[in-house]
Amino acid sequence: MEMLLNNADTLILIFVLAVFLLLFILFLLAQYKAFAAIAPENRKLAPSDVWYQLIPLFNLYWMFVVVNRLSASFALEFDRLNIVRTELYPTRAIGMATCIVYFATVLPVIKSLASFAWIICFIIYWVKINQIKKVILQNSDTFLLDAERDLLNQTPD
Repeated sequence: MEMLLNNADTLILIFVLAVFLLLFILFLLAQYKAFAAIAPENRKLAPSDVWYQLIPLFNLYWMFVVVNRLSASFALEFDRLNIVRTELYPTRAIGMATCIVYFATVLPVIKSLASFAWIICFIIYWVKINQIKKVILQNSDTFLLDAERDLLNQTPD
């Protein structure tokens, strides 16, 4: 009977880990699509480089790199498309908070509270990435119109 419980516990653990891995891959896909929506000249990171976050231990460093470069890329793209920003670097604050709170989940005293805070920050960050990507995609065609308008308004020397 004890062996059956251990097998059931193992199956549950494998299932939970598989669900978390799937969610993490979907999140990385959202980051990938966000980078892909940005004009190549404004990308501070190649879209495919977000997948390095799947590498154990290296991801503890790389997640900070991705957060910073994605927010810098968003800022440049907002400037290119003349989109008004409410933040100097969109998504940087919530992204950094997500990374920092993730590290706090290993502290025994605040593990439960930090885990709850991390889940909340993670969801907010994911939603914010998708919202900004949507704004960029909705405004991506206005760049050509602005360039054409600038050409028409130029006075000959």
